[in-house]
Amino acid sequence: MEVTRDGLGAEALKNLAALAAAGGQDLARDWLKQAQEIGPVSLAKSATGQDVVVAGGRSQASRRDPEAEARTWLAGTTGLMAAPEPGQPLIIFGFGQPWAVRLLLESGRPVAIFEPDPLVALAILSRHDFSAELAAARLKLLTPWHLADSADIPFEADLLVSPAARRRAPGQLAQLARRLSAPVRLALRPAGPGFKLIIIPPLSGGPEPVATALARAATGLGLKVLYLDWGADFKAREKAAQGPASSDKDRALASLLDLAGARAAEAIAGFRPDLAVALAQAPLTVPALNRMRDQSPETTLAFWLVEDFRLFPYALETGPAYDVFFHIQEGLIEAALRNAGLNRGHYLPLAADPNFFKPIQDVPPAFRAEISFMGAGYPNRARLMERLAARYQPRDFKIFGSGWPQTGRLAGHLFENGRRVSPEECAFVYAGGRINLNLHSSLKDEAAFDDSGRFVNPRTFEIAAAGGLQIIDPRPLLPPLFTPGREVVVAENLEALPDLIDHYLARPEEARAIGLAARARVLAEHTYAHRLEYLLTCSGFQVAKT
Repeated sequence: MEVTRDGLGAEALKNLAALAAAGGQDLARDWLKQAQEIGPVSLAKSATGQDVVVAGGRSQASRRDPEAEARTWLAGTTGLMAAPEPGQPLIIFGFGQPWAVRLLLESGRPVAIFEPDPLVALAILSRHDFSAELAAARLKLLTPWHLADSADIPFEADLLVSPAARRRAPGQLAQLARRLSAPVRLALRPAGPGFKLIIIPPLSGGPEPVATALARAATGLGLKVLYLDWGADFKAREKAAQGPASSDKDRALASLLDLAGARAAEAIAGFRPDLAVALAQAPLTVPALNRMRDQSPETTLAFWLVEDFRLFPYALETGPAYDVFFHIQEGLIEAALRNAGLNRGHYLPLAADPNFFKPIQDVPPAFRAEISFMGAGYPNRARLMERLAARYQPRDFKIFGSGWPQTGRLAGHLFENGRRVSPEECAFVYAGGRINLNLHSSLKDEAAFDDSGRFVNPRTFEIAAAGGLQIIDPRPLLPPLFTPGREVVVAENLEALPDLIDHYLARPEEARAIGLAARARVLAEHTYAHRLEYLLTCSGFQVAKT
């Protein structure tokens, strides 16, 4: 049912009269005027029979049980139900969860609601009687107009944010948060044993191991996980859609994306997840995401771009269709996000699964080496490896991975003629190399060391999880993640690399100590369980602690 000025009903008018009596005459009058101009806003029945506001096509409270959601919101947000300190008001950003507001008022805590959309507030007031609290000024209503007057918004107020309202009006939330001294607290829904998560991987390629690691972490946290396995048919269709540009290729790609969208929508309709996480290169278009949202309006849609956005511009085209966007390139991607209409992205670096990448005693001999490099043969890597191949013998220096020159000096150093290495074999490589070289790929063919992409690759975390010593090229985002000299070794330039290699080959105990310290850091901070907890929190959920 759509909400209009004419359909507000007696309840809303009663609330507005109480608001006017408490000194909000102008606000009540303006809201009635705005009701003619803002929309669309509608009401939908929850499974438990309550009217839930829908704004911008998205429910502002749970359509399953909004009252239960309100209780878990407040239980998961420390201190909200306690009596505040004198002069410590609470502002809730978003009025879509009136059941939580009622519980707070009943606990004795005064509340102010900052609602970006007057029609959402009017819809709530048409179904919930807050007239007594409004008249007594125990409940106050704030709007974007109040941002212009500092006296209306107390500097010391706590701020509790509805995830649905944050998605509707991130710019106004940012303006409000800048006015307050207290930290922003997101109203969280529990992600416990009944929580459902669907993970949507790419059809194939680099991010696929990240998707499977995330699924293992979610299972370890006790969540119900559906991993959308595309199967052989979709992979064959992907292969058919590759190759030189042609009309046939375009038709094959369009058919593939349409079928993939239908498959994802079917999966989400049957599973009804709380959260869907799509990884970079997942074959989802904006129409597919809209279809998924239609099938399961309750589901929060998240995207994790675990690739260099400069190579995958499509990700920014589809990004605004998601509720939450994560990336690995802090300090570089922000302007591109704003240009794409994404007001905010969350920096979420990669990680490792320490049960998959770990110290291994009995590494097969084929994967043992004094010096190992694991990765694709980008031109910048090939040039550096040529220099090292002139210095170290093939029995001491091995290169694992595909895309390398099959002739010339490097040929003798390639593992099995440069075939693709499986994730299981990667674990052997990292555990079996006395020194693991870690050189990031570059978009600049002429540059061996290129930090312009900023991101820290997954290999950094995986080598560390395996307890291996790694010598890595400089990265701006590395020091907060690992301590150079104690957990990783940084080669500041090409000239320094051979001396560092020789230094640690001659000092195995020193190398081993650095590798063990790196693994300890991964276990403490950089597992996919850590990343998933942060991803859940930013998406509006709280992991149940055991």
